[in-house]
Amino acid sequence: MPSSHHDAHPYGRSADDVRRRDQRARRTRRLRATQLAFFSVVAIVLVGVGAYAVGEFRAPVEEPGVITPKGAGEEEAELACPEPDAVPLSPAEVTVTVLNGTGRSGLAGETSEQLGERGYTVGDPGNTRESSGPATIVYGPKGYLAAQSVLAQLPEGKLTMDEREDASVSLLLGRGFTELAANSKAAAALEQPVEIPEGC
Repeated sequence: MPSSHHDAHPYGRSADDVRRRDQRARRTRRLRATQLAFFSVVAIVLVGVGAYAVGEFRAPVEEPGVITPKGAGEEEAELACPEPDAVPLSPAEVTVTVLNGTGRSGLAGETSEQLGERGYTVGDPGNTRESSGPATIVYGPKGYLAAQSVLAQLPEGKLTMDEREDASVSLLLGRGFTELAANSKAAAALEQPVEIPEGC
């Protein structure tokens, strides 16, 4: 029996075919809208992560051996003054971390190994952008005699105090550094009374 004219379509398709085609078109539009929303969220997240990463990369990184500036109202730590005729600490009592501020690859590791052979406890070697001169020996208020011990190994070094709370020492190697002092000279320097720092 021929179908009713109500089911006929001007282009020869049934009304069911038209409805199915419309449903498929609506599903396709919904899928595309969902995909667009998903990828928009992903893009926003990636932009946010990228902006955060750039901010972290640009932020200054505090390195071992860097002097931390004191804020307003903070009290300056008081140096533990050595006794008259005090001598540098023995290497076995000193922990030193060597940081390379030169272009010589492996210098911090090599120098750490040499200090270890001389009896020092050495931290993990690393790099620094804060070196000044051949060698900078950074210590805290409790570490003056430890710093003097390291200075005996590097007569050309200069001392700088920061706010660290322990007696550890950081050794920053810079342009002009060549090598540690000869063992005999370093041993002799370790037996000499230290210079009393200003303010003591």
